[in-house]
Amino acid sequence: MNTMQKVGGYATLLTCVLFVAILVIAFGVLGPQGVTPDAPADIVLAVGAKSITPFQIDNLITMLFSITLVLGALAVRDRLQGGAPNRMRVAVIAASVGSALFLAGGIISFDGFPPIVAANDLAAFRILSAVTQGLVNGAIFAFGLTGLLWAWAGLSTKGLPALLCYILLLAGVVAVLAFAIPIFGLLGVVINVVWAFWLGYVLLMQPATMAAQPKSTM
Repeated sequence: MNTMQKVGGYATLLTCVLFVAILVIAFGVLGPQGVTPDAPADIVLAVGAKSITPFQIDNLITMLFSITLVLGALAVRDRLQGGAPNRMRVAVIAASVGSALFLAGGIISFDGFPPIVAANDLAAFRILSAVTQGLVNGAIFAFGLTGLLWAWAGLSTKGLPALLCYILLLAGVVAVLAFAIPIFGLLGVVINVVWAFWLGYVLLMQPATMAAQPKSTM
């Protein structure tokens, strides 16, 4: 098996687990306490004062995305670049941009949120939220582009299952539009669980070599 595809396959399965963890935290831990995407700042700070752990786990997950998504992009590039070299180059660049933004957003929130909660500083929290949400939205947009390129390349080269490509296409569109339509952010997490598990399985259990891919200038 291609080593990069194997590493990327495990990383993509971990990405699936991370998306599931986000859903558990959102719906099973923070949601019942009133912490939703549009929750007032004072409620978020009050919940954080009781227990900051779920918020910090969420921040750690964001930072881990910066690693797992790039590894996944490199694995898909190895699988499809023989048939779509330029699309795979752009996909890796987009994933790298998203990775940097995820890492920045996660670290800023991880370091900045605890002292803000301790001080119960609403103004500082609003500033922190604006900065970190902007970074994460940018990361989601960048990775949405990556997903669209994967879907396009996978369909044209037949290097990925067609249904998986259509799911990636849907995930990419939802991610690209998530900054403008907030509900798409949550919908995207659900879709991402599906494609991440399936793609991880394909990379691990159905390896492909570049030599087997049809050639293309794109």
